[in-house]
Amino acid sequence: MKKVLLIVLFVTGIACGAAAQNIVLGERVPELKAAAWLNDREPVPAPMTYIEFFHSANPSCLHSVKRLNELTTRMNGRICVIVVTKEDPEKVAQLIGAYQNKRFFIALRADKGFELFGVAYVPSGVLVDPRNRALWMGNSLQFTEKTIEQSTR
Repeated sequence: MKKVLLIVLFVTGIACGAAAQNIVLGERVPELKAAAWLNDREPVPAPMTYIEFFHSANPSCLHSVKRLNELTTRMNGRICVIVVTKEDPEKVAQLIGAYQNKRFFIALRADKGFELFGVAYVPSGVLVDPRNRALWMGNSLQFTEKTIEQSTR
């Protein structure tokens, strides 16, 4: 019985790892399609865009959103942040709607985005250039200005 359980866990781990490989650094990422945007505010072009995957069940996601909001202010127009969620729009508006600014946007009902990007955990995200190529990906709590500088060299 233990051997069967171990095999099941191993296969599940491989499947999760494979799902996370949808993004290849330097290659184009899938096109993000949202059913709607919070407050009808769609993203504006920027030199770089950070796509953040969010779920309110993880308290780290709320912390990450706050940090990313501050980052957009410090970077002074050099980066745009898009938070992707598949949760209820009213709940999302209440939790993180106040973080919207002229470079911070919230994609609603973007369920397929999680699948297309192979999101296996949150908070996580992908930094992309204007041609929609992946520059960096990983845990959003490790994403900093220094990460951006190193990724764009």
